[in-house]
Parts: sequence; C-alpha cells; structure tokens
Amino acid sequence: MSNKWLKVLAYVATIVMFMVMIAGSLVTKTESGMGCGNSWPLCNGKWVPEYTISSMIEYMHRMITGVAGIVVLLFSVFAWWKNRGNKEVRNLALFGMFFIMVESALGAAAVIKPQSSPVLALHFGFSLLAFTGVLLLTIYILMQNRAQALIKTAVSNAYRYYAWFVALFAYGVVYLGAYVRHTGASVACPSWPLCQEGVLIPELEGLVAVQFVHRLGALALFVLISVLFVWTFKRYRQTRRDLYVASIIVWVLIVAQVISGGFVVLKQLHLYATLTHSAIITCLFGTLCYLCVQTLKKPRAGR
Repeated sequence: MSNKWLKVLAYVATIVMFMVMIAGSLVTKTESGMGCGNSWPLCNGKWVPEYTISSMIEYMHRMITGVAGIVVLLFSVFAWWKNRGNKEVRNLALFGMFFIMVESALGAAAVIKPQSSPVLALHFGFSLLAFTGVLLLTIYILMQNRAQALIKTAVSNAYRYYAWFVALFAYGVVYLGAYVRHTGASVACPSWPLCQEGVLIPELEGLVAVQFVHRLGALALFVLISVLFVWTFKRYRQTRRDLYVASIIVWVLIVAQVISGGFVVLKQLHLYATLTHSAIITCLFGTLCYLCVQTLKKPRAGR
C-alpha cells in the first residue's frame, strides 16, 4: 500500500471511530441499548430487524462498530507494516486494536446480559481509548518527520508528569460523566451553573450527589487544563510548537465542554446538546493524549 492510500485509510479510520463514539452516545441518550433484545450479533434474532426507532438506532450502532473494527484493523496492520521497527507505530496500532476489541466485547456482553451502570460507563471509556489510539496513529502517519521539526527542546519532568496527571484526571471525569448518563442523573441538578438556584452546595444524596460530584470534577479539570495552558505558553511557546498548539486546542475545547454541559441541563437533555457534549469531550481527550505523548519526545541528536 502506498503512503497516499495509507493516509486515506487513516482519515477513514479516524472518522469512523468518531462516528462510533457519537452512535454510542445516541444509543444511550435514546435508551435504545435493548432495541435488538438480548440477541447478538443478530437483532431480535434477525439479520434485518423490524423497523422501530430503538431497533434501528441500536442496529446502526452495531453496524458502524463492525465497520470500524475492520477499518481500524486494516489501518493498524498496514501502518505497522509500512513502519516496521517503529515502536511508536507498533504501540499505537496495538493500543487501538486492543481497545476496540474490548469495547465490542463489552457492548455484546451488555446486550446478552444486562450490566450495572458502573460497567456500562466503562463502555464509553473503552470506546474513547480506542478512538484515541486511532487518532494518535493517524496524526503520526500524517505528520511523521514534520512533527519532529517542531521539537526543539525536551520538556521538564515536572511538566511531563503534570500533563499525564491531567489526562488521567480527564479520563476519570469522562467516566463519571458516562456514569451520570447511565444512572439517569443528568438533570438531577435542575439549574446551572449551580445545582439548585441560590444553593451553593445541595444536599448530597442519591442522583444529586452523582451529578454534583461530576460538576466539581469538570470544574477541577477546567482549572487543571488552564494551568497546563499557561505553563505551556510561558515555557514552550517558541521551542515546542506542537505542545503549544495542542494546549490551545485543549483549552478551547474544555471551555466548549463546560458550556455544552450547561446546555445539556438547561435544554433538558436535548438530543443535539447531548451529542455535542459527547463529541467535544472525545476531541478534547484525544488532543490531550496527543500532548502527553509529545512530552515523551526529544530533539534529534545533534540539534
């Protein structure tokens, strides 16, 4: 396969994986997870299900996930083959393939045997990791040597550890957000930004506690990412343009994520608001992980 077609496949793999994320959020939002009953991979025992909204949404999600699995496998294998001996490509390829298999297996298990909310929340988290692996591999294939030219200095250990901590914290917030959706706690706090009008800290019981903790986590993530952006701006604006640009994108996305979270509440779980919220966090986490991977890199010897 030529480099041109490998790049085309990279774009396709990333787009399809992004569609998997949105389709999964649509299934959760519309409560269509059991639209095909307890049968898998068939839908209510049929290859072509009867037309109902829930069955078509669930069946579409399965179809997209199946196509994504094939495309990601092809992309990962060809990328690995074209870059034999490159440990970064190998690791990213294995990472993406592993988590899309885990995500698919967990999705099938959720259909065959109903799972608890904490386990269902993992489904979105594993999908996000699969998307991130594909995204990072795509960026590498598209950029390759051009990205190395942006690296003029190594980062400090403190900056590297902090960036990775922010990414891990972000994943925790994402998981908590998925847990909020699966427990039906999305509008447990009816107002925004406060949980209840005129009340700074509500009574932390039941679904209100779940929603409130998620909001606190989102607020903390905003602060952490803001610190990361300022740190990058002051220390690496000139010498690490890769990190600088990524930090700008991440900061813009966290602002958009906070605002979209407010719309989810104020619009009472409107479909577009919910899907936008999921789309933004997907892009945010992927970009944040790119920044983390870049902190591991150093200039070529002799520069």
